[in-house]
Amino acid sequence: MTLAIALAAVLGACLGSFGNVLVHRMPRDEQVARGRSRCPSCGMQIAWFDNLPVISWLLLRGRCRGCRAPIAWRYPLVELASAALAGACVWIHGPTLPALWAFVFLYLLLIIGLIDWAHMIIPHGLTVSGIVLGLALAPWAGPGLADAILGLLVGGGVVLALSEGYRLARGQAGMGGGDVMLMAMVGTFLGPWAAAAVLAAGALLGTLFVVIARAGRVQGTAKLPFGTFLAGGAAVILAWGEPVWAWYLGLLT
Repeated sequence: MTLAIALAAVLGACLGSFGNVLVHRMPRDEQVARGRSRCPSCGMQIAWFDNLPVISWLLLRGRCRGCRAPIAWRYPLVELASAALAGACVWIHGPTLPALWAFVFLYLLLIIGLIDWAHMIIPHGLTVSGIVLGLALAPWAGPGLADAILGLLVGGGVVLALSEGYRLARGQAGMGGGDVMLMAMVGTFLGPWAAAAVLAAGALLGTLFVVIARAGRVQGTAKLPFGTFLAGGAAVILAWGEPVWAWYLGLLT
């Protein structure tokens, strides 16, 4: 089991390195499947030995080999986070399809959350891929295929209805198409009932952010990276959704 966790962590770190590519290139509409990585400061092509997850960053002391420009902390942190997620999924579920299902979901949430935080966009390529993978894995993990399909419809449909209702009331969309697709993906992985909990958790996290980071002061027209908060809420519901739901039912009964 220890070997399986270690191997999962190594693979997770490698996928985290690819996740950094997604975070950098997708908002810029650049190719992600081809083209060697380059330093964004000097344009020097990054050699394979300078592209090893975490290790290369440490050996280079967080600077480009060519121009010595700083390499953002985000790169090793994303690689470490992805490694931790992969190792934790195998530790909890063993080397099984449910472990793969959980990691795929959390990995996509991590990348989507980072992109939306930095650019206020959620690439459809990530959410559509997530929906396809969620449906493909649903017969063996997650809520099951029937609930995955229903969750897709409910998750995306609820957010679409809220956005359209806000548009009719205020003359502008409350949430974008990226949020709709993200919640469709969340519903695919977690099912219809959890989708509502994720929406509530995302709203709570967004509210806490405003209260803490902005001292509760935010203009009515100000934009927030709501997809980031939805991604965080989805991770919380995946990890602790059942005990929270049981506690809530206990209060009602």
